Amino acid sequence: MQHPYSCVVLPRAGAAELLDVATRRGWVDARTARVARTAGVPLVVLVVLVWLVVSVLRAGGASQPPVFAEFVDPASSSYLDVQLDSSTNSYGSFSALLPGQGRVWPKGRVQTQQRDGGVLELRYDGPGYQDPNAQPGGGDDAPVGQPPPPQVVPVRLVGQVDAARHVASVDVWVNGERHRIASRGQVSGAEGVVEDFLTAVRTGNWNKLYAIESPYMRNGSKRATFVTDLSSGGAVTTISDARTTGATVTTTTDAGVSYARTPIRLTYGDGAGATEVEATLVLAVDSGSWKVLGIE
Repeated sequence: MQHPYSCVVLPRAGAAELLDVATRRGWVDARTARVARTAGVPLVVLVVLVWLVVSVLRAGGASQPPVFAEFVDPASSSYLDVQLDSSTNSYGSFSALLPGQGRVWPKGRVQTQQRDGGVLELRYDGPGYQDPNAQPGGGDDAPVGQPPPPQVVPVRLVGQVDAARHVASVDVWVNGERHRIASRGQVSGAEGVVEDFLTAVRTGNWNKLYAIESPYMRNGSKRATFVTDLSSGGAVTTISDARTTGATVTTTTDAGVSYARTPIRLTYGDGAGATEVEATLVLAVDSGSWKVLGIE
């Protein structure tokens, strides 16, 4: 099987050509490409950056990661994902991760009603789907073989969410069994994940890196394959240093999706031949905690 990054290094291509390929395949976003073109980023720096994005983060394509507003209840290790982008047909749809139940989500349309102060009421009572194998944190490994289809179960949800304050109070019934999700604010720990990422990259701890990535970024890769591929050589194994160059800044979109961005500097090689890459590490609240989502 061909590695997903086996065609990255194009030694005879210019920076513009490499940017075009990287943008088209979703390895570098359009905004980063525009900045790189304007700044005249050297080819060697682009090659290193693309190597990092593709080999470490396993960018799977040009589509945007499926990240939604997430409301985490640390006390019960449960969380609720809600689509709060009002421009979509799926506005108000949800999925809930419940200990002992796995993940559940509705089959039909969710009733929504906007209240004062940015509070949105959600109501659903009807057939839904259940994946009992889903785990808090997104699980550590891609499933082996074809996963079984989700079960059809009666699902009911009543409650409200506040995207700006990351507050939620909902009751979810699965097969008549009631569960409560109470989120009191934004989940903490972004800075710790940033430090874990940089330490893992500096020390070549690919096992740790796998654990803190968003499941989306794993691109279906199993832990053993991920660790073996990154240990086998390439630009990523020549990283000599990885540090932050500024503070982590947290933002929340109008749709309630939370991101944390941290400026970082990665150094490849040693001495006079060392190459430094300035980038921004992007985290998102996903699967109950902050996870590495990508690099800009």
